[in-house]
Amino acid sequence: MSIRIRRATSVAAVGVLIGAALVGTNPATASTAAGGLVEVTYSGYNDAATTHRLSAMPEKNLSEVTSADMPSIVVDPSVKYQTWEGFGGSLEDATVYNLNRLSTANRDAALNDLFDPVSGNGFSLMRVPIGCSDFCRDAPNYWTYDDNGGVADPLLENFSVQRDIDNGLIEMLGDITAINPTTRFYASMWSPPAWMKTNSSLVGPEEWGACDQEDAPRVHHGVSTGSNVDYYPILADYYVRYIEAYEELGVPIYAVTLQNEPDISMPYPSTCFTPAQLADFAVELGSAFSSAGIDALIWGLDGNEQGTFPYSDALLGDPAVVDYVDGLGWHNYGGTAVWQPTAVIGAYAGKTAHVTEISNGAARLIEYFRNAVSSYSYWVTMYEFSPGPSPSFWGDKPRDPATDPDFYSPSIVSFLDGDPTNYQLNGWYYSFGQFSRYIQTGAHRIDSSEIVSDTVSNVAFENPDGTIVIIATNRGNSPYNSALTNPAPATVRFVTPSGEFRDTLPGDTIATYVVTPTTGAEASVVAASASAAREGNAAFQAIDGDSATFWTTGANQAAGQAFTLDLGDVRTVDQLTLTHGTLSGDFAAAYELKASTDGVTWGSPVASGSGTRDITNITFDKVNARYLQVSLTTGAPRWWSVAEATAYDSTTGLLDGSSMSAVASATNGAEVADRALDGTATSRWSSGEAQQPGQNFTIDLGDSRLVTAIELDSGSWVGDEPRGWEVQASDDGVSWGPVLASGLGSPGATRIAIAPSPAQYWRITQTGTAANNFWTIAEARVYGTSAELPAIEDVPLDRAGWSATASNAGPTGAGEALDGLLDTRWASGAAQSGNEWFQVDLGAVETFSAVQLNAAGPPDWADQLARTYRGDFARGYEVYVSSGDSWTLVASGAGDSAADFIRFPEQTARYINVHQTGTSAYWWGIAEFYAYE
Repeated sequence: MSIRIRRATSVAAVGVLIGAALVGTNPATASTAAGGLVEVTYSGYNDAATTHRLSAMPEKNLSEVTSADMPSIVVDPSVKYQTWEGFGGSLEDATVYNLNRLSTANRDAALNDLFDPVSGNGFSLMRVPIGCSDFCRDAPNYWTYDDNGGVADPLLENFSVQRDIDNGLIEMLGDITAINPTTRFYASMWSPPAWMKTNSSLVGPEEWGACDQEDAPRVHHGVSTGSNVDYYPILADYYVRYIEAYEELGVPIYAVTLQNEPDISMPYPSTCFTPAQLADFAVELGSAFSSAGIDALIWGLDGNEQGTFPYSDALLGDPAVVDYVDGLGWHNYGGTAVWQPTAVIGAYAGKTAHVTEISNGAARLIEYFRNAVSSYSYWVTMYEFSPGPSPSFWGDKPRDPATDPDFYSPSIVSFLDGDPTNYQLNGWYYSFGQFSRYIQTGAHRIDSSEIVSDTVSNVAFENPDGTIVIIATNRGNSPYNSALTNPAPATVRFVTPSGEFRDTLPGDTIATYVVTPTTGAEASVVAASASAAREGNAAFQAIDGDSATFWTTGANQAAGQAFTLDLGDVRTVDQLTLTHGTLSGDFAAAYELKASTDGVTWGSPVASGSGTRDITNITFDKVNARYLQVSLTTGAPRWWSVAEATAYDSTTGLLDGSSMSAVASATNGAEVADRALDGTATSRWSSGEAQQPGQNFTIDLGDSRLVTAIELDSGSWVGDEPRGWEVQASDDGVSWGPVLASGLGSPGATRIAIAPSPAQYWRITQTGTAANNFWTIAEARVYGTSAELPAIEDVPLDRAGWSATASNAGPTGAGEALDGLLDTRWASGAAQSGNEWFQVDLGAVETFSAVQLNAAGPPDWADQLARTYRGDFARGYEVYVSSGDSWTLVASGAGDSAADFIRFPEQTARYINVHQTGTSAYWWGIAEFYAYE
């Protein structure tokens, strides 16, 4: 299954008039979309770049898309990837100790800065240690929850988390939950009690390194560890006791990792597990959780990128283990690019990827998130130098700042001028806030152009509230986060289905753009056809949810060439967006758009115009139609190409606030009601008086709309959410119907669900009282109905009986790509030259519609660059199929990741042949080859 989310194939939108006559067919000149607002926030990249610190910059308006040929980031919300689970860091004992040294008022203020979702960074996913980590106030006298003087306690009769209570961790977790009730906690173990271990110690030997030393610390596991006892069941019970104890103290644990860095032995709490041993423990722990009724997730690996594939194969590739493990966690102390999560998620659909430990700069975070990572945890919230970061194992181990300057970067929070009662916020706080303040839990990463320039990188998300978040950084190349790289300011064009905007991003700066779109929700698209198509680039590839594939005419544009979409049923639509992908200049010279309910009878054009570079947005008066057809009305000396085609209905999803107006019963001077509809949370409507029952705020949608939800966002005005509310609707703004919903306000955003109801006017009436707070609405968002566009599961074919051959056997045979292991692979053994092939015999004729080329594999096979980049994926490909007589080209394109998922129209054949058509200094490698129903 691809990590991409495809459009639905048969979901009918609510309220569509099936078989209705076409409406809104007056000829129109197409708009290229415009009108939405963009909020802009800057921060300097690190502590040396201090010009901006979560600084609100002048807002921007989306304008019509142009054909400017300049560095551009193209954002396509219709192509969706992983779901976002949260941003945060660690609350290890050193952090708790240091935060609790602050004065009470400053401790509370620091926690608010970190966790408050309105005025602070809103950190929502925090890692806590199970016992002592290397950052423990008692180092080197480390402890666990059942040390028992080193005497075995297999019944865990002396188990207790009292140390966490005494040290203030439990109280702090409760305070955090009070500040941000959405914050979740996950837990990691560094070492179990010493009596469970083969070396009878919490720590490893003085010699640092891998777990291949003879005296490496392991948990007794029978023959596997040369032991006469097996403590895995006892260790699983240890985890159960921990989670149950925390639950009783009011702290639910969302997830656990099986072991911190299981392949490293260190002279601080550490424990080694081979991949097979960790898989055994995963089964033991999952079974114990099931028996105890514990629903905490289990994440494996929790280690550095170099160890990925042996552990992913053991934990996710074994049918007896995989159901117990939700996903894997990565560290990144190897310092290389992290592309491995893409390969793992490509091979093991439905699993999740997390960065569970490392503090890194925004450019590296962007890399993580573009490679399937669903959450991020920085490491250590607060330490002081004495001379190393402390209290910890590292406190008496200084380093040379000339060779390791990042070691001396201050933590997110540190003492102010050495005063242990006061604090300051440092560079990490602001750079992390560029992500955590704007990406909402439950957001989807969406497609955006990857390579913009040598210094500009980006990632984009679509939030549950419908807003689009784009994070970009202008950063030169440096191995050190703490260094300035001084790149020149970069002017970038951002292109979306709602229009475009431009910004000049200073060097060593992170920018966050929050876009309020105007398109409404996507409409389902089930099929596409074209009057002409280049072999291997069928019309289907313009609706496959993959911006790297495309339909193209393969010939110069000519009047009469046509591209047609089938929406599957008669639906209401008023925009069609055509993205052009890597063929950004292959836009239509001139076109007209027609609509039809049956695909036979076409009315007059509903829009006409000229295409634009990167994205062509065609807006038109609302029509009820099943088919949309774009036809060229003139020729041009270039191909016509479409990477993705998406239809929108502006009356569904997040409704366009620019067409609305508002009034209120009271107003604070210039803070008029319409400010709550201007698309920015930095302005507001305010009552100008204390909250009291009867105050009201009324939205005029401009015409009657079917509404399912209203969101009232109080922005940064803490405490100004409505203490109580009720909602009524009206067709004329005079006569009001019954109360449709009522409830209490929430800090930040109050989301009001409404049974789908049609009306033009919507009134929210205050029912609560707050003597010391105005009622504030920074942004009011109204939502119409929209069809849920679910993920389409790609079912892999059974590979039993398959065989493979290749143009070059490489270090091993082609069969390595069919062995079920990401830690083995077939590789060409030579640089990609554009003339390699890989062929699979399915053993019999089968029906399929996609293949995956997963380029994972052991990093030591190819040169070092292959490991530090993203794997040896094909720089270009052509996919052919055959039943034995002749070959048919069904797909072609450029590889773009360690797990290239290639869709094409359904084929029935026995043989699949992939030609590598690109050139690169890297080898071509396939760790696993899959075909899908």
